[in-house]
Amino acid sequence: MANHTTTQPDYSLIQPIKNLVKIAPVFVAPNVTVAEAARQMQRAHVGSVLVAAEPPGIVTDRDLRGRVLAANMPLETPVIHVMTRPLKTIDSAAPAFTALRLMIDENIHHLPVVERGKIVGVISATDLLLHQTNNPIYLRGIIDTLDEATVIDNYASEIGSLTETLFQGGLGALQISQIVSSLNDALAKRIVQSAEHNLGPAPAAYAWIVLGSEGRLEQTLLTDQDNALVFEGGTEKSRAYFEALSKRVIDGLIKAGFPPCPGGFMATNWCKPLADWQQLFEKWIKLPEPQALLDAAIFFDFRVVAGSLSLKSLDEIISAATSERRFLSHMLYGAMAFNPPIGFFNRLRSEHGRIDLKMGGIAPIVALARAAALAAGSSERSTLERLRVAGTSGIVFDREIAQALAEMLPFFLRLRLRAQLTARKNRQPIDNRVGLADLSLLERRNLKQNLVEIKQIQENLRAVWRLDRLG
Repeated sequence: MANHTTTQPDYSLIQPIKNLVKIAPVFVAPNVTVAEAARQMQRAHVGSVLVAAEPPGIVTDRDLRGRVLAANMPLETPVIHVMTRPLKTIDSAAPAFTALRLMIDENIHHLPVVERGKIVGVISATDLLLHQTNNPIYLRGIIDTLDEATVIDNYASEIGSLTETLFQGGLGALQISQIVSSLNDALAKRIVQSAEHNLGPAPAAYAWIVLGSEGRLEQTLLTDQDNALVFEGGTEKSRAYFEALSKRVIDGLIKAGFPPCPGGFMATNWCKPLADWQQLFEKWIKLPEPQALLDAAIFFDFRVVAGSLSLKSLDEIISAATSERRFLSHMLYGAMAFNPPIGFFNRLRSEHGRIDLKMGGIAPIVALARAAALAAGSSERSTLERLRVAGTSGIVFDREIAQALAEMLPFFLRLRLRAQLTARKNRQPIDNRVGLADLSLLERRNLKQNLVEIKQIQENLRAVWRLDRLG
């Protein structure tokens, strides 16, 4: 397979987080007053101090505003009464991008950096995003203040601008997709919470799940929504409540810029008790039907973003699929439905000079990775992690093929994202196609070689697994 490399600029989110640590951490004793803690922050020009308690804690400038001043707490209050613990920390060798994701997921602005078990510094959102005009942590904070009446009408535009900034800064498409997916998770969770607040307490535990690219944390620019709702029990009262909840959330997501799913994979259509979901998953696996599985494949990417209901039983059903040879064959057969645009003599087939990267390159890899991970009994969701598991297990394909597919995916995603951002800039429709004339000679050559290799992998699997018998 052709290797595609680009020169990465010196960008704050690519380098190890330890490179951004400028000063030693400031510690205070647990009995120090909040007033003294504020003075020490001011003297050190930092936005937080660590509290030398056991276990240690942290007090930030936001804590002083929200927990002390806004609450009319005496300035003589010991910091141990307003600190946050246990600490969320990050290893010093981790890329700054990982720190950013953690801050977004946890909605925090300060993160202690640990090296060999010792805190060596504290990274703030400002350290990470000093040169960025579009700040994902700021957007994350705004999301937590929303209610049904104030959903971000320009959320799609915010995400587009953020994606552009991160892409121009040198971050990879998969890394960008993880940041965007985390923000989308936070938005969906907030809309769910707001809907529940307006409807009243839920009559039973539930889980709001996302599917497809969002479930795999592989979403970038806004696409149509894929989601569902699982709830405990099956009373008419529960059904009515969760159907109403689903409609409110779907309407909120549409208002935020997520268009309805053309295939109808939304909670308004997929709102069922857990027992019904268990029966569905078991039917898909034990009595596989080609078309039903093709439609249901994205449900195996499900990920919970809101609610307290455990879906361990569904994970267990998926994990047990490793022994269902017929099901796995059908999953692989479904992966063959995505055909790379390669014709006779391995020539690229385009429509008006454009290639659909999703249907021809990305979707085949995603589908193969999903089938191979299920064969290994894995509960991984991301495509790269599924490929890693698949290569280790060797059940569907070997490590070399898994590695080849893992190298192709970022290449396809980068080309697609670049084309989408160009279309956005030019106010053109955003889709999954790329113009061959817009690619360099090296990119066109790599594109063709990668698509040819996917086709060869499919043909080999078709023969080894005797998939033609399922047609």
